[in-house]
Amino acid sequence: MKKFVALAVLSVFAAAPAFADTQQFTRDGVSYRYEVKQAGSYQVISGRNLSTGENFTLRVQGSRVAGVYNGHAIAFAAPEGAAQLAAN
Repeated sequence: MKKFVALAVLSVFAAAPAFADTQQFTRDGVSYRYEVKQAGSYQVISGRNLSTGENFTLRVQGSRVAGVYNGHAIAFAAPEGAAQLAAN
């Protein structure tokens, strides 16, 4: 479930440019609010699942994503578009 939520956030992130402003979207009836910040060679996506209150922080670097969702460590391959944005 955590990986699914992270992929949902990344899929929206990949379709939009990186902003420091807070962004929000809803997917499959679940709403998320997040920010994307550049931190050297990687990007940090931090936010909250508004439906459950669970927090997340994802670090996108190259083709990898690592982070924490609701206190649990997660890591997986980034969707293609997110990896390209993180390289910029």
